[in-house]
Amino acid sequence: MAQSRRTQSNKRSKSKPKKNAKRDIEQIAALYVQTRAMLVRAGRALHDHIGSSLSAVGVQLQLLRMDVPAAQAQIDETLGILEESLNRVRDLSQDLCPSPAYRGGLKQALLRLADQHTSSDCHINIDYSASTTVPLEIAAALYEAGSAAVERALRQGAKRVNITVRGAGTLVLRIADDGRKSGRIRALTAIGTIAREQGLGFACTTGQGTIVSIRYAIRRPAGG
Repeated sequence: MAQSRRTQSNKRSKSKPKKNAKRDIEQIAALYVQTRAMLVRAGRALHDHIGSSLSAVGVQLQLLRMDVPAAQAQIDETLGILEESLNRVRDLSQDLCPSPAYRGGLKQALLRLADQHTSSDCHINIDYSASTTVPLEIAAALYEAGSAAVERALRQGAKRVNITVRGAGTLVLRIADDGRKSGRIRALTAIGTIAREQGLGFACTTGQGTIVSIRYAIRRPAGG
């Protein structure tokens, strides 16, 4: 009887660290998602408002340059300073919003990813037939999870990676590869947790190969 109680107590004590670790990962993922969202908003504000304002000032200075030829040298100097400032704003905006999905959408970002990583050692194929458009922040979340899955596949020695994107009511991004399966699910645990914090479904299965499925259910307007 006493032995049975000790066995049950040991099982409970062993399960606590696993539960605590899972909770810690979820909390870190939630903080990461919140912080990333704040940085993205700041980056888009820089691009949309400050960048646009600086561009408008540049146009006005160019018009003034034509109207006041005597001030051409001073205006050219000011335009040079303005152009340098505008470039810095653009660079900072891109640093805050690094995902290519913000600039070209999910499809173009995935095509670029395939071009970057396709080599004589690994072929990456893209089949994009989804008929729906998702918000930019969701496109960026899908790309982030998908690119992490592709990079993990390459580290695991994949020779072929197939990326498919399908769906209308639910968009499904699927990455299948023939790389080594050992440790794959554990390696993608954090990425999956972050994806779920962003409202995505995430699953990784291993069989003859590894398949990562990332889902986003399109939210329809009420009464639509």
